[in-house]
Amino acid sequence: MTDPTRYTHTYHLFRKARSYMLTNDALTWEDEGAEGVHSLPFAMINDVRLAYRPTRVQRNRYLAHIQPKAGKRIDISNSSFKGFGSFIEHNEEYAAFIRELHRRLADAGVQATFHKGSSLMGYIGNLLLTAWIVAMLGLALVLLLSWGFMWIAVVKLVVIAFFIPTLIRFIIRARPQTYDPRDIPDGALPQVA
Repeated sequence: MTDPTRYTHTYHLFRKARSYMLTNDALTWEDEGAEGVHSLPFAMINDVRLAYRPTRVQRNRYLAHIQPKAGKRIDISNSSFKGFGSFIEHNEEYAAFIRELHRRLADAGVQATFHKGSSLMGYIGNLLLTAWIVAMLGLALVLLLSWGFMWIAVVKLVVIAFFIPTLIRFIIRARPQTYDPRDIPDGALPQVA
């Protein structure tokens, strides 16, 4: 059974595994190979953002951004770095930990803001960038076909088609919204069986 008060992941190649723990009044963490435990009291948390952030090699990546009132943002991911282009997902453990964090923040009466998805400006920027990319891809396809490069156009269409479901999921899940910590919206956390 998953312990919802502990979660460990390796964010990337240059960071060792980090273990997070929830106490009655703080989020704590320790890094593998380093001494000392760091602590962020719940009362010092200003903002929590749950986001779906896929990449080419991590098509199901979710992040929790925890912004203290002062200091550096804490990023917790549902996956761990395993090797170049290889990640292991911890969806069940991640979702349980983030839900427990939200429950404890709500019980403590923390006056943080809870966001899902991108910021409004980030979302608009992503929509504009997506529209521009689609227009440029359309132009490239027209040019490739008019120059007689049929196979290159077909290969490009297959590659694009492979990423369309991820793009659609991202656009839907990145829509900005605020929420109550006791009612985490659909799409903010990875699905678990």
